[in-house]
Amino acid sequence: MQLIVLDLEWNQPTSYQSAAYRRVGDRLLFEVIQFGAAKLNEALEIVDTISIPVNPTHYQTIHPRVRRMTGLTRDVLCDAPAFPEAMESFMDWCGEDCAFVTWGCDDVSVLQQNVDFFRVERPMPKMYDLQRLYAAEAGKSGQTALKTAMEALGVEVDEDRSFHNAMHDAYYTAQVLRKLPRPMDVLRYEEQPRKLCHNDRRSRFRVTDLVPSVREALEGEALAAPRCPTCGQPTRRQTALIPQAPGKYVALSRCQQHGLMFVKIRFSQLPDGQKGMHLSVLPANRQTRAYVHTKELQYQYRLKRGDYEHVDVEDLSAAFSSNMPFEDA
Repeated sequence: MQLIVLDLEWNQPTSYQSAAYRRVGDRLLFEVIQFGAAKLNEALEIVDTISIPVNPTHYQTIHPRVRRMTGLTRDVLCDAPAFPEAMESFMDWCGEDCAFVTWGCDDVSVLQQNVDFFRVERPMPKMYDLQRLYAAEAGKSGQTALKTAMEALGVEVDEDRSFHNAMHDAYYTAQVLRKLPRPMDVLRYEEQPRKLCHNDRRSRFRVTDLVPSVREALEGEALAAPRCPTCGQPTRRQTALIPQAPGKYVALSRCQQHGLMFVKIRFSQLPDGQKGMHLSVLPANRQTRAYVHTKELQYQYRLKRGDYEHVDVEDLSAAFSSNMPFEDA
């Protein structure tokens, strides 16, 4: 059996009100725009790599964030094959007896959604999640960024291999696999695709800012004086930023014109190793005021008890497991 370390890049709708999303969004939330893979021999040496760009046929406008991170543009992709042809070429390169190894479950789910949508009839090989093996070996829980795992295992970044290029990320994933003490244990972590769907409730927790660190963000101007959602003016914080759980904080802040505001902050560890923040500022009501005051009392008690003496605010491994909008999440 040939191990194929697989990574994908995909596009998404620029708006959930767009015509493209209204046509296909319930069946195709993300559209694959690049296959990248590394083929390993029995000694887990890389014997070949491949990059196949894919011309999107539905989300033809590349989302600005995707374009910025991947460097893939309409000009780059316009002459590339559509998904069915690209998938066929990729599977021919993989060979008949193979298995996919990915970093996390996101690629598996996106690939399956594209296969189903475009009615690719070629059977899919089994897929295994290296991220779960790494977590078990490192004694971690939740999602770990590939870059973080590389740093922990001493995998050096190649200046000619940028992140968010599917072939380069597949290469780095293969290097992480080779560094683990029992790499073939990855076959214990078979991954099943999960159904993806847009969910308005989850979409509120998108990343709105990249931050250098959680500590710097907590001490920065954006959280010292969160802006009022109505007038856009800085508000005056009335409470500390009160931790609820890893990466989650709440506070109350006051706008001179529009009164008390309920502030929610959520930090996330992104797959490329960067940290993201989502800031929400909403008019406070009786329930949210009471909620913050209760959390503040609990925080002060735990602070005096010493519960926070050894807490690392930068550790977001237990914050949440995935940013992907899975149907069962």
